Amino acid sequence: MSDAQTTRPDPPGPVAWPAYDPRPPVQAEPVRAVPRIVRAFGAVLGMQALAAFAVLLILNSYRRSAAGWLLPLIGVADLAATLQICWLAIRDIRLLGGRTAGPRLLLTTLVLLLAAALAGGAYALHRHATAPVRGALGSPVQDGDLAFTASGPRCGVKVKGIAATGAWCRVRLTAANTGSAPLRLDAAAQRLRGGDGERSGSLLLSPSRSKKYVRAASRPLPAGSSFSGYLLFDVPPGFAARVLELHAAGGSRGVRIEIEGA
Repeated sequence: MSDAQTTRPDPPGPVAWPAYDPRPPVQAEPVRAVPRIVRAFGAVLGMQALAAFAVLLILNSYRRSAAGWLLPLIGVADLAATLQICWLAIRDIRLLGGRTAGPRLLLTTLVLLLAAALAGGAYALHRHATAPVRGALGSPVQDGDLAFTASGPRCGVKVKGIAATGAWCRVRLTAANTGSAPLRLDAAAQRLRGGDGERSGSLLLSPSRSKKYVRAASRPLPAGSSFSGYLLFDVPPGFAARVLELHAAGGSRGVRIEIEGA
């Protein structure tokens, strides 16, 4: 009966397993504070560029009607990603140990400056998104579901049977409801600006079969219907109209029409 075979591990060497490497293991390069700050700041700037591109894409596409909820969603996602990037950078710097107060202060300052820039950009974007659309006299222009066409105001005119506190400025106006829901055209939502300040609309005048004008402070506009008549502003004597602003509703974006020769 033969002896049982005895197995022994192979000595470590070039043909053995595991391979033996006489060189010392390579140590990972430690994270330095300044390069880490630069990388974090670059990542944040890239995030802002991506968010700005998404915002411009929304405002200049058919998705503009959904900007009211898409833009805040993009802002929240952008803020969350920015805070995550900054928190990871601060954690890495703190793990370095030693004297890291200066780099952390620098990163905090950069984050605060970036936050201020973001707030300023958001405010400018909000002003741009809510500023009235520019229009021209005699040309159709849209605000919401109302399409307006207005002529230049004539101030100092008299309206039979209606007395003004100061003087009347009369604007020939057509407003068409292009939507699928009923609307109300409100005279008080319209604005006329001049050197003496701003005046709200007073009355809407529409012709009737008796050749007299029907006056009202507002007019219902069912879907597909339109109003054609005059919009009256009660202004001080000598009022010089410069800008006509028309709105589908009191809080709508509106249409701004510069008055030629003002």
